[in-house]
Amino acid sequence: MPIIQRAKGFSISRIAVTRLLFGFGLSLSPIIEFAHADTTDQLLEELKRKGILTSSEFKKLKARHESEVEAQRTRSKNIKHANLGSPDQKVNIASPDDRYVKAAKKGLGVRIGDVDVSLSGAVTFFASQVFNPTHGPQVDGALMTTGANNSFAIRGGVPPSLLLLSLSTNQMGYDLGFTLGLYTGGSNINTGFLNANSGGAAVALGTPGIDARQVYGTIGTPEFGTIKIGRDVGLFASDSLFNDDAIFGAGVPFFNSTPHNSTLAHIGYGYLYADYIPQISYTSPNFNGVTFSIGAFTPLQEFNFSGDSGTMTAHDQPMIQGRLKYAGVLTEGVGLSLWTSALTQQHRAEVGDAVNLAPGTNIRAYGVDGGIKLDIAPVSFLVSAYYGNGLGTAALFYDGISVNGVKRQSYGGYAQGSFRISDRFRVGASWGISLLDSVYGDPGTLIRSSDAYMGFARYKLTEWMSLEAEYIHTTQKNQTGSGYSNNAMLFGSVLAF
Repeated sequence: MPIIQRAKGFSISRIAVTRLLFGFGLSLSPIIEFAHADTTDQLLEELKRKGILTSSEFKKLKARHESEVEAQRTRSKNIKHANLGSPDQKVNIASPDDRYVKAAKKGLGVRIGDVDVSLSGAVTFFASQVFNPTHGPQVDGALMTTGANNSFAIRGGVPPSLLLLSLSTNQMGYDLGFTLGLYTGGSNINTGFLNANSGGAAVALGTPGIDARQVYGTIGTPEFGTIKIGRDVGLFASDSLFNDDAIFGAGVPFFNSTPHNSTLAHIGYGYLYADYIPQISYTSPNFNGVTFSIGAFTPLQEFNFSGDSGTMTAHDQPMIQGRLKYAGVLTEGVGLSLWTSALTQQHRAEVGDAVNLAPGTNIRAYGVDGGIKLDIAPVSFLVSAYYGNGLGTAALFYDGISVNGVKRQSYGGYAQGSFRISDRFRVGASWGISLLDSVYGDPGTLIRSSDAYMGFARYKLTEWMSLEAEYIHTTQKNQTGSGYSNNAMLFGSVLAF
């Protein structure tokens, strides 16, 4: 066996060098790929020049290294990002080593074989004090505490505490994904038509609910776009929801004496809740910042939330939703987002429905929304608005029609601004309103308007932990213009990983 003599008695064989390079090639090549692509090439060239490697050994090692680099490039293309409750909040789960688990800036990521696995979550709780309530005339369908007394609660924020599991891989050229999201507000719940989101039960021996609002799969390619199948947030009004500054905190603490699963942010006070709905939807590739989405969703009924409305429970067609969005950087430090979305659904009267329409009679409800957000560091501004006919208020098709089956018009919007004082400290304020028009035959006690003023201060204590203080003033009025208001102070934390 040929031996190469080295200084101070050190010796090494060509076969040993070959084994050394082969042995370390698999574990080091990903690191080399991320650090400097041609480091191994230079090392092989140097070993060949010094005669340590023969030409055949050099060619064999060179070919193996090139195949490993190509495999790593393919793997890097398949790295995915998981959604933390929002289309614009992403969690990097990349890991260059199949056996490497890391605590990322948000979430935990590991690669098992050809599958990227991400586990992320958040714990959101706020001490909420509602004070100085005015106990005024009746407002049917109100979304605020209506009692005469102050109230205190420790409750979940928006969204409530969550645990999100995401898997992604590439098979036969298709990007595949799976997501499961579990949410809980921590408050005791009552059984009711809203399931885990029903009114709370502030009594001993109660238990919180688990809201498995997300479970879906995706398939697509960078050139074609992505198809989503399962239950996830809808397209209509989703950007108004996820761009609301209050979504990272609490917002309106409705029914504070018996806390629900979460607070409201500006839901019902500037936009309708997008909701998590079973769907088959498609999102296009990104065309210089522009994407469009369209989907078929499970239809929802016209619902009598206030007690003053009609119900229509039959639906023989899917709900259709679509969205057009632009998100980009105009110049350095200046970001712009524009969006518009729409939905439509046909409703039919069924036997036994509480509406003065013959069974089989149909109406078509629809809605549109849009908004603009401008970020000019360190300030951010947003304006959003919506309009609907038969769409209802607060939630999809809540109080959308009268007992006579006549569609009601609804509209509203919100505006917000925030200022980043430092990398860790941000303050902001917003105002929003939602309105519902009455039709012939409606009582004067039906809800007319809901508006809220909010101010917040948010401090980023660590990469995971944020502290937040909020002040909120809410007012609700009926169709006669009478109503009531209250104030709230909230202080809490969001621990997101």
